Amino acid sequence: MLAHNRLTAGWQMVETLRVDVGMRNRFLVGSEALIEPGSIGNDLGWMGLSWNWVERRRAVGNTSFDRLFVTFEKNNWKLQVGRQRINWGHTFVWNPNNIFNTHSYFDFDYPERPGADALRLTRFHNETSSSELALSANHDNKVTAALLHRWNWKNMDFQLMAGELNQSDFVLGGAWTGDFKGLNIRGELSYFHPFKNAADTSRIVAVAVGADHTFANALTLQAEVLFNNASKAVSANSLMLLSAAPLSAKHLSLSRWNVFALASGPLAPRLDASVSAMYLVDMKSWYAGFSLEHSMSENLEFSFHMQLFSASTYMRALLGFARLKYSF
Repeated sequence: MLAHNRLTAGWQMVETLRVDVGMRNRFLVGSEALIEPGSIGNDLGWMGLSWNWVERRRAVGNTSFDRLFVTFEKNNWKLQVGRQRINWGHTFVWNPNNIFNTHSYFDFDYPERPGADALRLTRFHNETSSSELALSANHDNKVTAALLHRWNWKNMDFQLMAGELNQSDFVLGGAWTGDFKGLNIRGELSYFHPFKNAADTSRIVAVAVGADHTFANALTLQAEVLFNNASKAVSANSLMLLSAAPLSAKHLSLSRWNVFALASGPLAPRLDASVSAMYLVDMKSWYAGFSLEHSMSENLEFSFHMQLFSASTYMRALLGFARLKYSF
């Protein structure tokens, strides 16, 4: 059982200065095999804003701040300092450009996604063009820094970025999003090369390409393909690693080739459903997901989620979740 509470607050101190805070409170009760206090209380950020206030054999209580930043904005400039979400991704499942705060697609109960302890400076050139400089430090005092530029050309959004990842790799990447006769197409790619032994061939490439289309009846079909040559050498029964992916921006999957598909839409005016599937080609492993979401009232929602992971014909894990969510 999981009781999950989220509180967010913002304070517009003056016209140019604002403070934002986001806090997660979680209390888990259940099997010792599923509850790992060290993992739940682990904060990968530089500031260390997570702690467990209950640690028992079958129960853990945790509070963490995933947003705590100050924004200064004037004219065409914006400066943000603190724990914040730096979202440079364009694709849906795998984001090679999200080098600051990688997230897992399988974590459906965390739509806000994690933040990074960072300084971000943005310059808006016009309505469709901007440049960003971001610097972030993790719990090991390793710095990730990058420069990104966005622009629009012929109804297509593009971006280019360059920087370093955890003071270990040079990274160069880009992304695009556009519409082709009602079909949304999007893609991302990143190239990583180590600073040490720069002449070797241990370079890593991650490329994600996807498309989606929404029909008149609100049915949405979506597909995405990932190539990532940094796949881990793991055994076929690594279900825990499979469900925890992505491991980092360099290791977005355990397999070099990955395919994803999703169909979602309304079954009734207040009832939505989705079915998804993922196939890890090199591992011959797969994932299947199903969800139902029912809006009971303006602020109350009930949902049911199922996740099935299969790493071989004899190693499978089926997870089911029933969630009651109240927004206030």
